This record gives sequence, C-alpha cells and structure tokens, in this order.
Amino acid sequence: MLHRCATRSVAAQAGTTLPEIVIVLGLFAMMTAIAAPALTSARRAAALARATTHIHAMMRCGHSRAILRQQTEALVFERPNGVWRCFLAEDGDGDGVRHDDIRRGRDRIVGEIFELDGGGAGLGILQRTRIPDPSGRGWLGGNLGDPVRAGRGDIITFTNTGTATPSSIYFTNGADRMRVLRIYGPTGAVRELEWRRGWPAWRAAR
Repeated sequence: MLHRCATRSVAAQAGTTLPEIVIVLGLFAMMTAIAAPALTSARRAAALARATTHIHAMMRCGHSRAILRQQTEALVFERPNGVWRCFLAEDGDGDGVRHDDIRRGRDRIVGEIFELDGGGAGLGILQRTRIPDPSGRGWLGGNLGDPVRAGRGDIITFTNTGTATPSSIYFTNGADRMRVLRIYGPTGAVRELEWRRGWPAWRAAR
C-alpha cells in the first residue's frame, strides 16, 4: 500500500511539471522574440564601430609611414566585385599612388587588403532620409551612392610633409546609424563623427 501511494505521488509530481515547462518555454520564446531586434541592432552597432576603427587605424598608419619614410603613401579604396575593400600602397615611381601603377606593380601594396563586406555594417550612406552635412552646414549632398569622398577620386594620399587629401569616408549599419572619418588636409588629422536617425547634427564618436 505504501509503495502504491508513493508511485501515485511521483506520477502526480511529474504530471504537474509538464504545464510548467510549457509555460516556461512559451515565456522564453516570447522574451527571445522581443529581444531579437535589440540584439540585431547591437550587433550592427558593434560592426559599425569595428569597421571605422579599423579604417581609422589604417589612415594613421599611412600618415605615419609617409613622414617616417619620406615618401608618398596612400589609402586606396576600390570596389572590383561589388564589395568595397581598401589597402595601403606606397608610391614607387614618384608620380603619386595610382590605380594603373598598382596594377603594373610600380606602386606596391603594403600590408593587408581589408574587405568591408558584412557584419551588418560597411561603407555607405543611408538612403531615403535627410542627413545633416558633417560640416554643420545644410544637408549632405552630392552622390549619395558614393561613400568615399577623397577629392575627386577614391585614393587618400599622405605626403612626406604630413599633409593629406581632404576626405570624408562614410559608413552605415544599413538601418539607422552612420559614422564618418573626416581628414583635415593641411595636417592629415582624422576626426570620427557619429549620426543616428533623428539627430539634428553629427556628434563626436564614442
């Protein structure tokens, strides 16, 4: 009799846990669905920060190399297969870093070729929205399909005297945030700014 009562007690306990498990799983699924957009946004924001930090470091490297080696260096952007990439190159024939000289091997690629191809962020400008100009004057204009604005091309040149091509390189997470790296020509100094949808102006990136 005692054995039979114990069996019933265990079965009863087991029977009451199933609804509890179903409820817990339901709550977990609901919380996951609620948190998913926030997690996606956080991943995109982190990818955006990583991309700009990496390019910023490459800019500093090019600027330093040009002064230390007393020769022209450049950060070259290109999009050969629909994916943006960039790399540092050094002038090998005294006429500045040029795409055709790179192809011929006259200007040598230095270090890695960095591809900006994913992670929810990369080179780009948010579309279908008005974006303040980082200068603080009016709205961002020009070709909004071109995120690399280095003079009239896509090569940022660093000279042995410390000057650089005045440039603005735009990055986006593809949803609601942008960053820009702005190079001041006379000194080669780089400033990183951030903008989010709804902000009236750009702010210093954190």
